[in-house]
Amino acid sequence: MKCNVELRKKAKKFLKNYPRDIVRRVEARLEELSENPVCEEKLKPPLQELCKTRVGSYRIAYLVKPCNIIVVDIGKRGSIYDELKHSL
Repeated sequence: MKCNVELRKKAKKFLKNYPRDIVRRVEARLEELSENPVCEEKLKPPLQELCKTRVGSYRIAYLVKPCNIIVVDIGKRGSIYDELKHSL
């Protein structure tokens, strides 16, 4: 069963502005998550309600709800966590 993937504003902006090859890899990973909606790795406090997955040097921060993946943000490994903390 395939689950819904909902993109928040920051995630949509990433997919719109980044190079097509990176976007394709991220979209492929989101497709995998929609087919198997699991939390691969929890983030550390204060972001412990979020999960993350890796696509090269990029990270996808997301929430897992019953048959629903909410993608909060996508970004480079070094900066995504600071951006997430500031958006709380």
